[in-house]
Amino acid sequence: MRTVLFTLLLLGHALLIAFAPYLPDTLAAAIAGSVYLPLWPLSALGLPVYTQAEAWGWSNPSRLGWGLLVVVWSAVWTVVVAGLTRHRR
Repeated sequence: MRTVLFTLLLLGHALLIAFAPYLPDTLAAAIAGSVYLPLWPLSALGLPVYTQAEAWGWSNPSRLGWGLLVVVWSAVWTVVVAGLTRHRR
């Protein structure tokens, strides 16, 4: 049960990120925040989590940034799933 719920949450989050450009602006902004907010502290630590920015644009996450983003959100969803399954017992 935990594995299924964790997988659904992680894949749902990934799908929201993938389809963010096609969603309403307010929802797309919240999804973009779920990408950039966890990376800002990691960038402040000196990790190269962003690619080279184009003129007047946002920097995209680098491969390291995407990998660390998966780690951060996996930890968040693991805690959520543990809390939900513990509460359900």
